[in-house]
Amino acid sequence: MSERSGKVLLGLALLLTGGFVLLDQLGIDGGDFLGVLIPGLIMLYGARKVIGSSGSRFWGILVFLFGLLMLIGKLHLLFNVVLAIGVIYLGYRFIRRSDKTHDSMPTVWERQWARQVLKEDALDGWEHRMAKKQQP
Repeated sequence: MSERSGKVLLGLALLLTGGFVLLDQLGIDGGDFLGVLIPGLIMLYGARKVIGSSGSRFWGILVFLFGLLMLIGKLHLLFNVVLAIGVIYLGYRFIRRSDKTHDSMPTVWERQWARQVLKEDALDGWEHRMAKKQQP
């Protein structure tokens, strides 16, 4: 399937939506049909992405599931799950950050060892300078 067919499908969906809105303004109710048509078209578009060679299968599956949840009236589940995953991830990041700050701080024995090494380096430098002065 080509990219053009997806655009045609989306264009048809927009035309039908606009037509049903106009009919509704005239007093003709097409809401039940529209409630099935739009999710069906979204599912069809997702299925074409999965089956066809154009586009990503992952995004096709997501679009198809979006249309399916919309069709069965459970679209709120998708948003609730995304929100829950976001909150869990945010909590994990807060916990992980606090652990990292403590791990990056040197421990007491590491600081004492570093002071000792720096003192030895200073003494080694002093001894080296004194040895140069004593040589004629």
